Amino acid sequence: MEKWQNFFLQRMGTDENGSTYPVCESTKTWGIYCKAIPFKVYEKAKEPAKRSYPDEHGDDEYIGPDGLYLEAYTMKVELGCKKMSAGNAAGTTAVDDVRQKVGIFLKYLRESGMLNLYSSYTRIGRQNVRLDSVSDGAKWKSEDDNEFLIFEITLKVNDPVTDIELQ
Repeated sequence: MEKWQNFFLQRMGTDENGSTYPVCESTKTWGIYCKAIPFKVYEKAKEPAKRSYPDEHGDDEYIGPDGLYLEAYTMKVELGCKKMSAGNAAGTTAVDDVRQKVGIFLKYLRESGMLNLYSSYTRIGRQNVRLDSVSDGAKWKSEDDNEFLIFEITLKVNDPVTDIELQ
């Protein structure tokens, strides 16, 4: 699990007191690591507004002053949570604890709606990211004499242009 990294999530908007929601670090908050967050540098451009006239060649396309706009995209993120026995060092996680932590993490994604997401490994961040789906193919994997619950989620990036930084 050495090549696995942490990442940061922040619910967008403000709470009932008008304060921004806290930034949550994945390993400290939920014990969740990611293998890679496959951000795209640029996604497919949206079709510009256009008209086609039967008595003219080609199309009339309108491209605004900001140029072409980009499509939203989805990305699959492989995540893992480490299982440890009760006899191991501090910060250990038992099997039931892994299920609970993963459940709390998925509940956070589901209930938060739009999120800011930042990868500490790639140093890329995006806003307006939301949970799209959770794969039903979770599995236990042994690596370096440790066991991990490996699962995959799909996130939708609704703002593929704005790059956010960790504050």
